[in-house]
Formats: sequence, C-alpha cells, structure tokens
Amino acid sequence: MRSKKWMSLLLAAAMSVSLLAGCGNSSEQSSTPSTGSNASQPVQQESSSVPETDNSSTVPETQEETSGWSYEKVDTLENPNVTIILYWEPNAAEQAGIDAFEAKYGGKVTVNVVGWNKGATAIQEGMATGEIGDLVFTEGAARFPGDAVDELYQPMDEYIDSSVCDQASLDAFLFKGQHYVFTNNAITSPKVIFYNKTIFEEEALETPAELFDKGEWTYDKFLEYMAYFTRDTDGDGEIDQWGLGPRFARQDFGFANDGMPVYEVGNGELAVGIDTPECMQWFEFLNTFGQINTKCPGDGSWLETRLCVMFCEALSYAGLDESATTDEIDFVSFPTYDGRLATTPVWDNGYAIVNGAPNPEGAAVLATMICKAKLDSYQDELKTRFDEDQVARFYNIMTKIIPMRRKYTGIDEKPGEPEALQGTPAQTIVETYKSQLEAEVAAYNETVK
Repeated sequence: MRSKKWMSLLLAAAMSVSLLAGCGNSSEQSSTPSTGSNASQPVQQESSSVPETDNSSTVPETQEETSGWSYEKVDTLENPNVTIILYWEPNAAEQAGIDAFEAKYGGKVTVNVVGWNKGATAIQEGMATGEIGDLVFTEGAARFPGDAVDELYQPMDEYIDSSVCDQASLDAFLFKGQHYVFTNNAITSPKVIFYNKTIFEEEALETPAELFDKGEWTYDKFLEYMAYFTRDTDGDGEIDQWGLGPRFARQDFGFANDGMPVYEVGNGELAVGIDTPECMQWFEFLNTFGQINTKCPGDGSWLETRLCVMFCEALSYAGLDESATTDEIDFVSFPTYDGRLATTPVWDNGYAIVNGAPNPEGAAVLATMICKAKLDSYQDELKTRFDEDQVARFYNIMTKIIPMRRKYTGIDEKPGEPEALQGTPAQTIVETYKSQLEAEVAAYNETVK
C-alpha cells in the first residue's frame, strides 16, 4: 500500500460511530477524468434552517445570541444536586463538566449508567416510580424526535447559552418550534469524505477540497473519481484499489443535496419531498452510482484492509492516529448536484432535560458546562490535527447540517433507492412511490398532532 499513515487514518476513522451500509457491485470503470469544471446548472431550492453560504474556507462570525441566559451568570443554585442518565461511564469532557459543576455549586452529581440507547427506558421507569432523573444523554438519530413526541424531554429554550451551543446544532433538535437538546458542533459529529491527497497529487488531478473551494465539488465529479480510482493496479484481473471505501450510506448523498423523500418541517410533522428537483437529482446520481463496482473488499468489517482513495465516515478528531498528517490526508463535505455547499449529515448527540425533572435549572447548568468542556477540548484538537484551511472548512461545513435520521414509524425508509441503483429513471420512481408516501406521511402526522 502507498502509505501506512493513510491506513492509520482509515482504521482510526472507522472506529467512529457510523452506519454500515450495504454495497452494490457492477462492472469496473476506469476512464481518465477531466481536471476542469464539471458543475451542472444550479437549481432553485427552499432555504434550509441555516442561510446558504459559499464554499470559501472562512471561520463563521460569532453567532447572534438566541437568549440572554448564560451558565456563567448562575452563581448559586437552590438545588445543587443533579442526576444524569448516561449510556456509559462519563468520558473525559463529561467528567470535567461534572467536576466543575460540583466545585462551583457544592452539590453532588449522581450518574446513572444505563447502557446504549436505554435512556428512554430509564426515564419511563423513573416516571413510574417517582424517581425521575434531571438530565439524559440522547443520540438523536435513534431517539429524536420520537422522545419529544412521547414527552420524555422538556423544552430548554430558556436555558440556551449561545456562547456554548451554536444555532445550527441546536436546530437539529427542533420540535414544534422549541429546542430540546443541549449540543454544539463539538458534539454533532459530521459525516464527511476523507481522501488520500497524495494519490490525487500523483495523478495530477484537482483534489475534492480544491473543487469544493471553487464550488465545483459535484455529483458528476465525485462519480468520475469514484469510477476512475476503482481499478486493478497489478494486472491480475482483480480489483485491488477502490475509489470509495466500503462504509457509506447512500442516503447521505441525498441529504447533502437536500434530496429527501420525506423530511421534517419543524413542527414535528413530515412532508413528502420525493418529487423535488433535489431528490430526483439524487436518484439520477444513484443511477450512475449503481453502475460502478463498489463491492466491499474483505468482509466489510469496521477495519478496512485495502487501499481506498475516498472514504466516508464521521469526522472524529479524538480518534485520529498521531501518524495521520495533513500532508497525506484531507476531508471534504459530500458533493452536491451543482457544487453548492452540502447540507452535511451529522450524528446529533446531546443532553436533554427530562420532562418533570426535579432540578431543571441545575440540569441546564450541568449540560452547558459539559458542552463547554467538550467545545474547549475539541477546538484544541482541531488546531492540533489540522491546518488553518481545514479548520476553516470544518466550520463552514458545520453551518449547514442535517441530523441523520432514517426511521419514522410507518414510513418506508428507503423509497426508490434500490430501484435507482438498478437504473430506474427518477420520474418512474416518483410515480411509483409518491402516493404511497403521501398516505404514510398523513398517517404519521396524525400521531404527532
């Protein structure tokens, strides 16, 4: 392999939390890509929760405050004792927040470790026994908005400290006009595309980041590179280099383009988007994607054993190996149809105040102190691992995000995706699924009113 350091990155990145998506396979393609612009004509789209930005690598300005509350202004607490429900024992940042809380307020933080994704069960059991906790860790892709629908969390807008919790991350937990989870861009880990910068330089090709900075990181260019780098390098008749690594969720490419068959509208309800231009563009992307050989090498396990030129994974700085250097690796957002800034899918974690919590103010202060500890640690890690351009690119990417939610009760999870991979035209997919989704969404919306 070209680089042990590149493999260290892949192995470390693969330990981040991510979804294991299936891989299709078809014939190999290896035509040389062009190095110029391949962007398509832009399309009109509805604005997201965050204003559209360009792809220039600039650190965003300090966000406008969403409230006047600040955890630093809370000098004393009537009740300095808080119970927090966690999936695991506290990590370093959580423990730092807990220690700072106890030192300042003189109370006791009781940690209730319940296991992965068991927070809702713990809340329900507490409500039944009268032993209700104050704060709970929540993994949004699995728990939200369902737990808000079930009234397990309570709104926390009165406790938002905008110096700690950025608006884009907070909006991942917006339900019926209110926010429910303390979080920030150090916690909402984005899914990005890692790539081997050295290989692009050896081939004298523009890198994904260079294309991104020009607004030319498009679906077409990504597919071009994916096909070009999937090849038999030693002539034995077997593919041994892959344009795209084995771990990816095709749906993330749709999210990036604002192409979602169903989407949340901010009041807890869903709407059908399968016939939008953005969703149809994603189906057309899958038409070509399905023709490129993306069979997972090896057993498709967490640890990748072959060279991949591009690799989709959650960006987890704490997990990157010391040997990974910016001379060899880089990251970029997902491509879009026309090269505009992607809507980056994120693992939206955070901390919610339990509905009926005995000490909501104490819970809010503790949650914010934990978020602050994570933010400080993360910002230090960014500066250690990446150069200024990469850090700026990260902050730009994080201004426009979407939670990676896939499951809504009674809704087809992947309508049209299998057919698109087999080459079914986008319009045919729309005609097949639109009425079905409209009925499913109408039934779902009745449950959240």
